Amino acid sequence: MKIFDVIYEALGINFVLESFKKDKNAQIDMTISDEKKEYHTDKIQPVKFDYTPQTLSEYIGQENAKLRIQTYVKKIKQIKPVHLIISGTRGCGKSTLCYIIAKMLGIEIDTYVGGSFTIDNLHDFLKRNAEDKVFRILFIDEIHGISREVSEYMLPLLQSFLLPIGNQKVKPFIMMGATTNLEILQKTSQPFLDRCDLIELENYDSSNIKEILVQYNDRLYKKNLSNDAFDLISKNTRFNPRTSLSVFDDVIIEENVENVLKSRQIIKDGLTTKDILVLRHLAEIGKPVGIEVLAVITNTTRENYKELVEPFLLSQGYISRTSRGRLITTKGKQILESI
Repeated sequence: MKIFDVIYEALGINFVLESFKKDKNAQIDMTISDEKKEYHTDKIQPVKFDYTPQTLSEYIGQENAKLRIQTYVKKIKQIKPVHLIISGTRGCGKSTLCYIIAKMLGIEIDTYVGGSFTIDNLHDFLKRNAEDKVFRILFIDEIHGISREVSEYMLPLLQSFLLPIGNQKVKPFIMMGATTNLEILQKTSQPFLDRCDLIELENYDSSNIKEILVQYNDRLYKKNLSNDAFDLISKNTRFNPRTSLSVFDDVIIEENVENVLKSRQIIKDGLTTKDILVLRHLAEIGKPVGIEVLAVITNTTRENYKELVEPFLLSQGYISRTSRGRLITTKGKQILESI
C-alpha cells in the first residue's frame, strides 16, 4: 500500500473520496437519462418513405423521353449494349430514369459521382462486370464532373470495349450518365459524349407537378388536401419535382401552404426574393448586366447563380441572355408590377 493510501485511510479520506465518486457517477447517469428523455423520445415516428417510381408507367411526365427509353431498351436487348446520357435540370428525375432502365433490363447498376470517379473505380467496376453472368450498368451521376483523364481513358472502352493500354478486350457493359450541365461535356469531352445516346429532358409544367404531388400524397400521406392547395404548390415550386415534394412535406407538417411558401421566401409564381432582386436590378439598370454582378446581388457564387437562379428566369421568359449580359424582358417587367 502506498504512503498516501495509508494516510488517506487513517484520516477517513478514502471513504469521502469513494462517496464523492459514487455521487459523481450518479449525476452522470442522471444527466444521460435526462438526455435520453429529451432527445431519444419514442414519440418520433417518421413516415416510412418509399415513393421513387419503379416503372415508366409510374414516372409522370417526360413522354418523349420515355418513348426514347423504350426504344433504347429494345436496342440493347436485340442488338448491342448502348451507352446513354440523360440531361436535365436538378431534381427532374434523371437518376430515377436510369434506375428504371436497369429494372427494365433486369441487370445490376453500380453508381458513382463524376467528380470523384477515378480510373481505379472504373477497373473495380470492370472486374465486377467480368465476374457476373450478365453485363452490368456503370452509372455516373453528375457526369459533367468527370475528369478529362478519365473521360479520355474511357473512349476505347465505350467505342469497342477495349482497354486503352494493350487493347485488351473487356466484357461488354453499359455506361449511363446524368448531367445538369451538358454544356461542360460538350466543351471538354465531346468525343466522350459522341459515343453515347443523348436524352434531354423537357421542362415540367404545373399540371405535371400537380399530378406528381397527388400521386405522392396518395402513396405516402393520404391527406385530404384541397384542390387549391395542390394548385398553389405546383405553381410555386419552379415546376421542379424534387422541390415540389420538399415543399409538400413542409405543408403536411405545417398545414398551411402560404406560411410554408413565405418561410422559403417564395413571392409569386415560384419567384423567390433572389429572383426579384435580379429583376429589379435589371429593370433599374436598363441595359445588359453581367452574370458576375447578378451573382453578387443575390449573394451567391457565379456557379450557383448560373445553375440555381438563372435557368428558371430564362425558361419562364423573365430575362434574356445576350453576348453582353442579361436583360429583363417585358414579361419580367410585368411580373414586377404585379408584386
